[in-house]
Amino acid sequence: MDNYSKQLAQDIFLREPADARIRKQKEQPQDDDPHPTLKVEMQTIRLHPDSQKFVLETLRYIHGPDFKLKSASLYKDKSSNLRNRFWMERGNLVVQGGFDYSLNTKPDMKSSEARLREFALAKLERYNFHKAHCAEALEMAAENLDLALEILFSKYYKINLSDKPENIPSSSELLEMINDEKAVLESIYDSQFKVQDCNVWRVKLKLDYLTKMYAKKIVIPKKKEDSNFKTKKKEICKLYLSGPCRFGAKCKFLHESKIESTAPCIEEDKEQITFELEIRFPKGSVYPYEPPLLFFLLETRNNLIPGRTCLLITSKLLEEAQNLAQDGIPSIYSIVELLNNEDEIKNCIQFSTKEFPSITEPLFPQLIESLDSNDHKPTHYNKRDSQDRKNIINFDEMLKENRDLAKRWKEKRTNNRYNKMMSVRENLPAWQKRADILNAMKKSQVIVISGETGCGKSTQVPQYILDDWLRNFSNDPKHVEIVCTQPRRISAIGVAERIRLESKVSSKTRLVFCTTGILLRRLEYDPQLSSVTHVIVDEVHERSEESDFLLLILRDLIKVRKDLRVILMSATLNADLFSDYFDNVPVLEIPGRTFPVEQVFLEEIMDITNYILEENGPYARKLKKDKKADLEIEIETSDVRSEASEPPKISIRDENLTLSQTLARYPKCNKLTCKNMYLMDVEKINLELVKHVLTYIVEGDHDWPKEGAILIFLPGIGEIMSLHDQLAESHTFSPK
Repeated sequence: MDNYSKQLAQDIFLREPADARIRKQKEQPQDDDPHPTLKVEMQTIRLHPDSQKFVLETLRYIHGPDFKLKSASLYKDKSSNLRNRFWMERGNLVVQGGFDYSLNTKPDMKSSEARLREFALAKLERYNFHKAHCAEALEMAAENLDLALEILFSKYYKINLSDKPENIPSSSELLEMINDEKAVLESIYDSQFKVQDCNVWRVKLKLDYLTKMYAKKIVIPKKKEDSNFKTKKKEICKLYLSGPCRFGAKCKFLHESKIESTAPCIEEDKEQITFELEIRFPKGSVYPYEPPLLFFLLETRNNLIPGRTCLLITSKLLEEAQNLAQDGIPSIYSIVELLNNEDEIKNCIQFSTKEFPSITEPLFPQLIESLDSNDHKPTHYNKRDSQDRKNIINFDEMLKENRDLAKRWKEKRTNNRYNKMMSVRENLPAWQKRADILNAMKKSQVIVISGETGCGKSTQVPQYILDDWLRNFSNDPKHVEIVCTQPRRISAIGVAERIRLESKVSSKTRLVFCTTGILLRRLEYDPQLSSVTHVIVDEVHERSEESDFLLLILRDLIKVRKDLRVILMSATLNADLFSDYFDNVPVLEIPGRTFPVEQVFLEEIMDITNYILEENGPYARKLKKDKKADLEIEIETSDVRSEASEPPKISIRDENLTLSQTLARYPKCNKLTCKNMYLMDVEKINLELVKHVLTYIVEGDHDWPKEGAILIFLPGIGEIMSLHDQLAESHTFSPK
């Protein structure tokens, strides 16, 4: 009988029925714990030295600067029974599995920059400054903690740190005086004086008079009796008072000592409270001829003394340091002794009328006023300070760079590669109109250039302006900066690899290709395009909202900027429309150049490349089983049928033709091509055929050019990525 059956028997019968067997089997020992105790391997995880340093700094910030790690032998197993659960000091760590928790990023998880900022704010608040002021100073100091602390010190105590006294000793003499004072302080205060680094000193102090002023008393009130439930108190057992009671728990008397509290218990908070005086010597300090940065704060508890009290004490110490600095006397010892003067400090706390910046007032009101005065400007002005600073024009530096560019251009004219490139440019139709374009720009502020596709107006007209400026720079060292806009990003990429929000412009750039939106964005923070001399609007005939808006702005801008030149490049059809919009400006026409184009149709390319479309492939249309069986027979006899029948009407689409009708429509193609045309699913894009044709163009035996680029048009990004993946896996097109 197993344990479960025995339990059922005990529940049903008052007496357990006897076992009918003659010999009883030995009872198996019951295992109360279904999960046996198993040992796992105890491992030691070692931290990187940088991580150890960071953890130690954090522990010192929490427990105080004197915190030190104890020896490993002092950390004992405190009733955790580790040896019964772990293998100690055995083997190396074996990783049996893992999980990448970096993928499970929570939306509320703070970035490392945010955590560092919070840590910096907490350190600044420790000096009893308001949190809002700490954030303002930290932002003004560009997240530099030391600089933010100097800003707060100067604002709260109204001290200008940039003012230096006259007739001070040399830096070596000042350093010698500081080292002498440090040696004296170490001998006087011993372990109370600590040097964190050469610029930060700390003195620990126990000021009992301050502790008594603000220490809290813990009062334990007497427990009140409930009048509604009065119970008779038990008497104390006399046997229990004299020794152990023989009745034990069954005794009807109370087993307690005869101690009764009649008054509330008052306990003083006896926690050891330590104060700290922090002395900082900022960069460029001439101490002792100027006071150092002083901060009086609590080392152990921040909430014992109000923050204003610490600020008042610091202000009192700073006055003493300023008085001594007038005579060049070291002041640290005098300041520490002043802290030990109970009467002076208490009078300062109780009767001082010194005011500090209010939490409701900003530290930099003049900055807020300047921002408020610009409320009429677009809101993004407040967010683009760095962009505004970046666009401040230094004309002297610009003139120097222009000279360097002109010098480099003249040196490049002797280069063979440059001359070869110039010979290619001279073959373009736009080259014949180069002189006319430059002369028209000298006479008119706005011109319209009309040219067909392939004439070279988009790439050559901006370069003609740039070359003419560099050629005549020695005679007329003026500044030239050209901005050429394109209606689409793909156009801008094609001419200059310049797209929206991806800047490839330096201080030496004099010709910029960008989208129309980029120029409109630039007009927001530079309404007059102060450094731009030429604006070229390409493909203006497309009439987008952005281009029309840009033309509206440019028509008003040329009335203010008489030196600005605007070139509109349009198709032949509506060039006069833009000429009339700008008051009948001159129109220049550039003849186009046609390129030979050979058309190869689908059935022809399949016939040339011997492409085979599988009947059950993904790009073949579905056929019924009976049609698949009769397909080969129909192919063999289809030529006879096609000769006997007339070609199908042109209005009938290819996908609606029978195999014999397909042969009749394409009599010059072989049977395999006609079969492919018949089986092809016209609703799908045959990427396999595209790959087959590309392979033939690259490796096939033909007279087509094998230099240049191949342009493929596909309807969407999905098809583009699928074809890209197939080509990347092929032996011919793989980049590996």
